Amino acid sequence: MAIGLILGGLLAEGCVRGYFALDTGPRVLLYGTSWYRNVEPGERAERQRRSEMKTEAVAAEWGRKDSVELHGWNFGGYTKFFPGELKTTKDFDTGQRISVTINSRGFRGGEFASDKAAGVVRILALGASSTFGYYNRDEETYPFLLERLLNGVCRGSRRFEVINFAIPHANSANIAAMFLAEGMALAPDVVTFYEGRNDSTLDRKREGRLERLYSVLVNRVLLVAFIDQIVLGERVSLTDPSLKLGPLSEQLSRGLLRNLTAILEASRKAGALLIVASQQATSRSALPGAQLERVALRGTTFDQEADEIARRLERRESVTFLEFSLLVHRRLMQDMKQWAERNAVPFVDIIGTLDQHRHYLLSWVHLHPEANRMVAAKLSEPILQRYCPGASAERR
Repeated sequence: MAIGLILGGLLAEGCVRGYFALDTGPRVLLYGTSWYRNVEPGERAERQRRSEMKTEAVAAEWGRKDSVELHGWNFGGYTKFFPGELKTTKDFDTGQRISVTINSRGFRGGEFASDKAAGVVRILALGASSTFGYYNRDEETYPFLLERLLNGVCRGSRRFEVINFAIPHANSANIAAMFLAEGMALAPDVVTFYEGRNDSTLDRKREGRLERLYSVLVNRVLLVAFIDQIVLGERVSLTDPSLKLGPLSEQLSRGLLRNLTAILEASRKAGALLIVASQQATSRSALPGAQLERVALRGTTFDQEADEIARRLERRESVTFLEFSLLVHRRLMQDMKQWAERNAVPFVDIIGTLDQHRHYLLSWVHLHPEANRMVAAKLSEPILQRYCPGASAERR
């Protein structure tokens, strides 16, 4: 009996890995091993050194090393893709598998030189899967479209280079870590930040022995990880005091703004312009393929959806994890806008730009190529204002 269960589990795990290997690339066959995610040993040591230096600096500023606030200053953690590895994504409308170009540095897009060429304005597009371009071809991501738009508008007066510096699943701490470790060395002139939704998702803490064992299984067994993702759609109990909207939103907002501040300080030290953008999102389409839900978003703004969820909370009704986290995300986006105003950072309202086009959200956060064009056009405005005065994206 036990042998049969073990063999059945192994067969199921093999089938799941085989399916996702065909769906996303062969690297998934190594899920749960050190070869699945690219964390280079040499880079890890250097990142840890920088992390410790940052912690020491903050500790000196606050006058003590035992402050719990120091916990958020660990910029040592992020992963990338392996150089040149085979990756694919799915065209959302046709279901066709399309290839994804991963360059020799583990990022999406073509090769780029470490040293910036003379006369080039180099732009780093920071973010996660929306910036990386889930469900998009290489030429449909907004970093690619932004580069083409800028070069088309300025028409030879200067050349722009946009590097897609995004890795799926990253939150602001991962993004800050990667930017400090590798982005600054590329001498960017402009840095854009489009993320926040990954910071707003709930972290279900697992404190008991069984919970810790489950966490190990999630990170080692793909079948369990897949089931865990489905479970994210379960209902949130409002009787759980850890899920109070205000305190949780405030805590997560502090983390996001702390990481943005680190990016801003580094950018200004390098003379680069930081541009932050609000991130459009929804709670209605947690998985790809929910086409009816996608169409139903037309005409419903971000705030209208969030307000409806908030009213249900006030009536003590249950909501899903994605619905609850959308309310957290709204708070994060509001705080990010205020942070940008206080720090004189250009703020781009992508939520407002896409509010009447939310049917272009292919999932809870990922963008249709048409939405990417709109994002690129909006992000181009402060860049053109600095480097190509008088030009406009409307001249495309």
